[in-house]
Amino acid sequence: MIWLTFLPAVLTLALAAVLSAVPLRLHPAWTGRLLATVAATTVVATLGTLVFIALNYAATLFPGAADRLPEWVLFGDDQPVHTALGVPALGLTVLSAVITARLCVRWAAEVRDAQHTARNVVDSDTPLAVAVPGRHGGIIVSRGLLHALDQEQLQVVFHHEASHLRHRHHRYLALGALAAGMLPLLKGLNARLRFCLERWADEDTAEAVGDRTLVAHTIAHVALSQSSAGPTAPPFPAFTDSGVLQRVQALLDTAPSKNSISGPVLLTSAGLATGALASVAWQVDHALRLALL
Repeated sequence: MIWLTFLPAVLTLALAAVLSAVPLRLHPAWTGRLLATVAATTVVATLGTLVFIALNYAATLFPGAADRLPEWVLFGDDQPVHTALGVPALGLTVLSAVITARLCVRWAAEVRDAQHTARNVVDSDTPLAVAVPGRHGGIIVSRGLLHALDQEQLQVVFHHEASHLRHRHHRYLALGALAAGMLPLLKGLNARLRFCLERWADEDTAEAVGDRTLVAHTIAHVALSQSSAGPTAPPFPAFTDSGVLQRVQALLDTAPSKNSISGPVLLTSAGLATGALASVAWQVDHALRLALL
């Protein structure tokens, strides 16, 4: 087995950690896409490495079965995988599968509940607006929201939630939750991704209504109304937002550049680089026969 097998997972985890801590001077739309791309490739590289090691450890335990596996699956140096490495890799692979299944079940249940609720106005005094994905989805609003906002402010809220639906932000949320669930080191990246999705929808809304101050005041108004309504937990935690103060401050500032050139170039470069690293986890031992164990 070679040390380069671990390189893709280590590098993508390092990149994810950097992006969790260092703000990017990009439009929120491009930042969100970039963070989602890095989260996806980090999960693929890390899980791919674990599966790779687990398969080779299984081949060490059952050499007869190894003959049925494709040659590219096995390490090129034909050295057995040490138990100290194989057992944790096997355990983490199984744990990752369990975590993924649990997250998918919980997410599907929340979406079903939200879609059922989306057919009617929520009977609650707490101001609430949620974008619900799917064919039977839509925008959930509460009675408290309809009473707390005027017509212009309601238009802001509906533009904001419609932006979430139009750009399919639920997929980004699911990806971020999966990455953070499988790799606790990516919790910071997931938090930043969620914030960027809200900022993305904020900027879409500001452009649609043509008044950044109105959007900022509406967000602040809703947040204050929710606080005064008491510490009631939101009914659909997978769809709630955060970072209200930072969002309001950003909206009261100058609109960010749309990065029509730098955004696509950076996203494409990051996707190609991290995608290549993820695939290397499965191939590099055949290119360089450098044994580690």
